[in-house]
Amino acid sequence: MKKIMLSLVLILLIAGIGAPIFNGMMIERVVKNAVDNINTRYADTGSDIRLRIVQYDRNFLSSKIQWEIYPGALGRVYGIEKVILIERAKHGILGTTSTTSLEKNRWFSTFVKNELEGKNPLDIQTRYDVLGNIKSSLTLDGFSIKKEDELVDILPAHFFIQSDKEVKNLIFKGNWEGIIAPGKIKLAGVSLDSTQDKITSYIWQGKTSISADHISLDDGQNLFEIAGFTSDTTVAYDKKTDSISLEMAPGITRIKFQGDTGRDLFVRLCINKIDARGYEEIVKIYSRAVNDTIKSIESQQPAEDMTDYIMERMEKQISKTAPQLITACEKLLRKGLEIKIADLRAQLPQGKIKGDISLSLSQDMTMIQFIPIAMQPSAALELFSLKSDICIPHGLTGDNPNLLSPVYPGMQTGLFLKKGDNLIHSAETREGKLFVNGQEVLFN
Repeated sequence: MKKIMLSLVLILLIAGIGAPIFNGMMIERVVKNAVDNINTRYADTGSDIRLRIVQYDRNFLSSKIQWEIYPGALGRVYGIEKVILIERAKHGILGTTSTTSLEKNRWFSTFVKNELEGKNPLDIQTRYDVLGNIKSSLTLDGFSIKKEDELVDILPAHFFIQSDKEVKNLIFKGNWEGIIAPGKIKLAGVSLDSTQDKITSYIWQGKTSISADHISLDDGQNLFEIAGFTSDTTVAYDKKTDSISLEMAPGITRIKFQGDTGRDLFVRLCINKIDARGYEEIVKIYSRAVNDTIKSIESQQPAEDMTDYIMERMEKQISKTAPQLITACEKLLRKGLEIKIADLRAQLPQGKIKGDISLSLSQDMTMIQFIPIAMQPSAALELFSLKSDICIPHGLTGDNPNLLSPVYPGMQTGLFLKKGDNLIHSAETREGKLFVNGQEVLFN
């Protein structure tokens, strides 16, 4: 019995001594593979952002890693050539924990010294487990900075990100108490929750939820306020049909602008059965346009409002890719493609708005097939299926003849019918015919 106990003690002792060494070796491999995977992803999408491990000192119980992040053209626009990260890791029996610092960045240390009285508000902790999963948390303490002789309060925040060793499955969560610039902006109670799984370099499926308790903007003349903002975005990939479904569902509990108040605003926007290859090509074209835009302005003198300047250049770059985008979009025109506006609702001072609209393709088509539709609208009935139901308050539009009178010779009613205090609309296609408000539209 004593021999068995002694053997167990020796095994545990050896494991306790050997585990940190093994974990140190394993984590080094995980970190270097992660860097390679991230760099490959950026390269595949046409970005010149790069990560680099400058120094990796692995000892028995600890490691010191110096990272460098090169933001490429975007960094050069804002005068940041690279970001240096110093990571100090401790090897444990079941994994490795580390602390990361920005101490080697002069721009950061100068900001902390001059603006924050030497108090670093940022804390970054990372955990590497025995399976190679990476879990990092970033905590930001609240602080105030002076801008244009006014104090701006940056409130505390906490973010968490988790990745597998191949950087194919990501989880991101965050909470930020917000930012306050008295008399100008207030953002409070922001949260983010996202889970993403890699399908290709350009296709990631998952769900992202964003919310904010309060948003207000004041330009001195108009006050814009939002309470209870939420937005869910879902991307789902179907391997059997090689298609993608997109859904966005924004909602607002209350919105106020220029004295008018709206409540309980919500809508669900869906695009279903998108051809995955066409979708990937569109994302690829757009991503490369963004990267080319940033690269094209890196040598330019920064404008006063860099955001507006970048957007202007972006529009020009997108216009250059218009022929490619049209070709890519044509790949999406496949049977079953559906665009939906569902669960639309809002409570306005004039009354309630409700609506549901669905438009889908009944067969594959090409861009050229839109031409005969323009000349003969009835041709659309062979290509599209439509169903819509809408209710809006009469006080919002009044007796608008464009809504209440026929807008096409074959219509027997207007787009809407007045019913009590509301305007009601319904439309659907059945057996190659179009019905609006229960009456068939007659085409010549």
